[in-house]
Amino acid sequence: MMKKFFLIIGIGLVLILVAIGLAYSPMLVELITAQKGWVTDVKEGDVIFHTSSSNQSSLIQLATRSKISHCGIVVLKNGKPYVLEARRTLVLTPLEKFIARGIEGRYWIKRSNKENIKIKYSHYLGRPYDSAFKFDNYNLYCSELVYEIYKKQLGIELSQPKKVKDYLIPGIDKHPLLKKTMQKRGITKEQYAVAPVDIFNSEHLNGVDE
Repeated sequence: MMKKFFLIIGIGLVLILVAIGLAYSPMLVELITAQKGWVTDVKEGDVIFHTSSSNQSSLIQLATRSKISHCGIVVLKNGKPYVLEARRTLVLTPLEKFIARGIEGRYWIKRSNKENIKIKYSHYLGRPYDSAFKFDNYNLYCSELVYEIYKKQLGIELSQPKKVKDYLIPGIDKHPLLKKTMQKRGITKEQYAVAPVDIFNSEHLNGVDE
């Protein structure tokens, strides 16, 4: 019971710190107005973002100081929109299901100026999710997947990878839950990563209104 109590307290502290970080951080992402419902104009290659309801979402928000914690890339299959995303494995998710999974069904879409984008995605399907957020292995996490596709297939580097320590609020890496998660997953402060908010803020992408 005591272990469960302290876990609940720890999660509560993380959520409080997320709120503080979002409210006061100079790195706070400037969000366009979140959309809700169904997107009427979606194109292959669009990058879609939301605030995930997953267990790790609050830690991603805390570390990156952004409400955006998950992203994927839109592809068209048989004329229907899907989102290529990294979850437990890399999968194609119907667009409406991806949107529904976000907090309050809200989402943001960014688009490249490049015309007639076609994404080669079949060789990604089934690959494992990278819970260690590393660049040097076969596994991929959500923003790394988008980053890699744009760089390798479209010749566009959406953002410059940064060291994990450059995301963290000073001292926050000492927080027990965050520290435990990083140690368990083998995440180091010196490794490079690219976060969903980095993709969102890319100068190579423009906002798309509903």
